[in-house]
Amino acid sequence: MLYGIIDIGSNTIRMNIYKIEGHNFNLLLSKKEAVGLVQYVKKSVMSQEGVDRLAECLDQFREMIDILHLDGYSAFATASLRNINNSQDVIDAIDQKCHVHIDLLSGAQEGRISFHGAIYGLSHQNGIYVDTGGGSSEVILYDKRQIGFVASLPVGSLNLYNKYVKNIIPTKSEIKEIQERILKELNAIDRKKSVLKADDLSVTGGSMRAIRSLLISMRWIEKEVYEFDASMLRRLVKSLQEDESKTIHLFLKVKPDRVHTMFTGLLIIDTIAQYTKAKRIQVSTNGVREGYLMEKILGE
Repeated sequence: MLYGIIDIGSNTIRMNIYKIEGHNFNLLLSKKEAVGLVQYVKKSVMSQEGVDRLAECLDQFREMIDILHLDGYSAFATASLRNINNSQDVIDAIDQKCHVHIDLLSGAQEGRISFHGAIYGLSHQNGIYVDTGGGSSEVILYDKRQIGFVASLPVGSLNLYNKYVKNIIPTKSEIKEIQERILKELNAIDRKKSVLKADDLSVTGGSMRAIRSLLISMRWIEKEVYEFDASMLRRLVKSLQEDESKTIHLFLKVKPDRVHTMFTGLLIIDTIAQYTKAKRIQVSTNGVREGYLMEKILGE
């Protein structure tokens, strides 16, 4: 069976197509569009222009689905629609325009499903799992591969960029503001200031994949490396501040579609790593799309 999963995020909308055989599946194709839905939100309301932009993207994906003769597809949204006041109106409008039903995930659902998709690839039995997106970051404390704590932080690479950064690369004062905001959100969910502590931090999401590509491009790690010392992120933050034009050129070379959000994504992950006192970072290649397929389609 060929099945499509459409993930509607604040920054990008991605469709993954999987080949399913029994309870096993393989990724055949991944297509993404940098729509930036959060740009169309004012005073917590998505504009008609934003709805039209979303519909345009979903229509393109529907054409691919028809051409490839998929057996089925599902669409879900995370912080992109969760954090607005007219989410149901947008979902209804898309249903009418595109005949695409959007499943709106809560922060807790997103975190749990993402962890489910990543669990079999995690190197460590205990630790903290983080899924960073454009509009939110989900944090899960797990023990013996079982979820013990789930929280959704309203900070993502795109909404932090939009709120705090004037140019492409944040200034030192902007970096400080962003770090303080992330710490404020972490303190809010970790009231005893002792729960979120672990040696191992597993991270998924476009920002983490982009950072890994950056480290490979800078020859700090080899292509086959998916786990590295957490202190490397702190060094990277300092290194990227030294020459703004050089950093922009590097971002354009590695991930041009993330040139404006790569630094804020790095700050989220580095700040969480420091807060949790993590010693190691593992880059997880699976996440919410795979978890959604497993839970909602395969019934696991």
